[in-house]
Amino acid sequence: MNYRKEIKRQVRLLLRAFHDVRTGARVKFAGPSPTGSRGLEYVVSLRQPIRPGASVQNKLINIRLACARIRQVTIRPGQIFSFWHIVGKPSESNGFRRSRNIVAGRLGEDVGGGLCQVSGMLYHLALMAGLEVQERHPHSLDIYREEERPAPLGSDATVVFGYKDLRFINPYPFPLSFSFEVSDNQLVCQLTSSRFIAKKQVRFQRESSADREIVTTVEVTETGEKILAVSHYGKLNHFPC
Repeated sequence: MNYRKEIKRQVRLLLRAFHDVRTGARVKFAGPSPTGSRGLEYVVSLRQPIRPGASVQNKLINIRLACARIRQVTIRPGQIFSFWHIVGKPSESNGFRRSRNIVAGRLGEDVGGGLCQVSGMLYHLALMAGLEVQERHPHSLDIYREEERPAPLGSDATVVFGYKDLRFINPYPFPLSFSFEVSDNQLVCQLTSSRFIAKKQVRFQRESSADREIVTTVEVTETGEKILAVSHYGKLNHFPC
């Protein structure tokens, strides 16, 4: 174990916990519900392939662990969905495995690798459903060739325990929940609710340079376009792997 790294992480966790208590966010976190998604039927859905690779079996284990915990949660009106508050620490003692991940600006492996596919789909669904995104972080690198890309660049959300979370608020006067279908080569994520949610039209507009990709995420409305996020990515071939 890298004790210096773990001490730094614990300090960051304490600072974040203090901030959550001070701002009142901690008492608003969504948590497991005994009813789960029962009674929730209106659906906004996304489907993505799970690409084969050397550590894909470990990635599938990580994805299934996270999805099993998230699907137990009901997000009531005004509550905050926090990825790490629900999923917990991605450690080997909690069942998570090593899989492909971006670590310190390089493509490598880490415990919990692959969870960003889940968080990215949750973020994309949050945009499509008009949820209020409080915290989201793009990846530092664009690691995909266009023909391999499972989702639009700009729809991702990296999560790093203690450092980077995905958080959004349910702005509706009715509860929401997520459900999942995980196979060996596909992940389906669904946002369910007790009432109809009009799907938002979201676009990811790209600008390229020699070493960077910039993506502006916009919501298209009847009166024009609303900027939701601006994401910056380095290109993989400019970094050692």
